[in-house]
Amino acid sequence: MDETTHVMEERERNQNRLQAITIRNYPYGKEIVREGDNPPCFFVVLSGQIRLSRRGKAVLSLGDQDIFALEHLMLKRPCFYTATAMTESRIAAYGPEALDHLIRNSPRMTQNIMTSVSRQLVQLSRGATKAIDSFSLEDVEVRFFRDAEVIIKEGTVGKEFYRLVSTQGGLRVSIRDKELSSITTPGEFFGEMSGLLNMPRQATVTSVGESVVEKYNVDNLDVIIEEHPEIAHQMIRTLTSRLMEMNLRLTEKDI
Repeated sequence: MDETTHVMEERERNQNRLQAITIRNYPYGKEIVREGDNPPCFFVVLSGQIRLSRRGKAVLSLGDQDIFALEHLMLKRPCFYTATAMTESRIAAYGPEALDHLIRNSPRMTQNIMTSVSRQLVQLSRGATKAIDSFSLEDVEVRFFRDAEVIIKEGTVGKEFYRLVSTQGGLRVSIRDKELSSITTPGEFFGEMSGLLNMPRQATVTSVGESVVEKYNVDNLDVIIEEHPEIAHQMIRTLTSRLMEMNLRLTEKDI
């Protein structure tokens, strides 16, 4: 075997070591790895946002080029968190050969790994010093509803309010089974008036097709607005839009 052939074969072996086992797209809310799993690989976020949660509580938020699930490969321990896609995310999975090769042959990629791990440590340190009444958007409960499933029932009382994430056919708003309107715009809030005014729900909200919503609690509203004013801005937009729609309907009836 001549030297040129040997070099080419070595390059090919190195390239194979660096190839991802899989590259997958994960939709919003899809779990990538679960707490307690022993994945034979580690993951790299190519695009999107990933939430890491432990025992149901969010602990970290990861973004582009961040790396996770190194525990089993480096420490021979199960994964201590669940990784969930919080946006449409593209994730690459690499085997242990790739990790070993990167550490030995790619200082730049090794630096990326160390940077990601360091960034995660900083996030954890900040999280440990947060005030008890602090509110993180990563702690928001995400709910999934099937077609014709009721999200809010007319006449009930509750402090929960919701924000639409995605929907196939919208959310049907009805009173006494008569449809009044629909909620179709991602980011739109609904159900907040009952909690704010401490009164029974005025309408029933039903999912048309599959829908994903975020669930909030009015008791946390002061902290939410203080730490995340963009939420208050969106809520005001939602209420203003409803007020305008109601005025137009009343005006049309008078004509």
